[in-house]
Amino acid sequence: MKRLDHFALFAPFYDRLFATPEPDLMQELLALPTGWLLDVGGGTGRVSGTLAGLAERIVIADTSTAMLRQAQRKDSLLPTRAYAERLPFPDGSFDRVLVVDAFHHFCNQEQAAGELLRVLARGGRLVVAEPNIEHWLVKVIALGERLALMGSRFYHAEAMRGLFEAWGGRVTTYADDTATVWVVVDR
Repeated sequence: MKRLDHFALFAPFYDRLFATPEPDLMQELLALPTGWLLDVGGGTGRVSGTLAGLAERIVIADTSTAMLRQAQRKDSLLPTRAYAERLPFPDGSFDRVLVVDAFHHFCNQEQAAGELLRVLARGGRLVVAEPNIEHWLVKVIALGERLALMGSRFYHAEAMRGLFEAWGGRVTTYADDTATVWVVVDR
């Protein structure tokens, strides 16, 4: 399961390179405020850091030590080194789970989908935002990641829906806005 840490080089300036989704949209989709929030593949905390104060605790789970070092600098975040396929948390630990621009990087997306739902509390919500592989620019990015040997695998919106429903999640929303697919799953 171990991969080269492609993000180590970008960690110090990652937050400046990539835009953050609108906090108001994230707040609405996640139905915040809430108790505990888990940001899987959250890296530096660039997304969940904007939600500070809207959750009792925000935990970042990522495999990149360099990215987690950046997250550690943000007072409201609790960084944890973990694979999405083997999250080190008890069943139902989190009221909300968030995955932004990371699902395609998980080594085994099917297993990760099960883990995301396993750690989600009953009545909880999972929000996944992924690049829309139907968009031409995302196709170029996917090719670049393939050439960089990142092992990325992008899912179409309907396939993502099926993945989470297979693990017992209830997909309430899935939509794509040109370059992003949003999947909202309730448990």
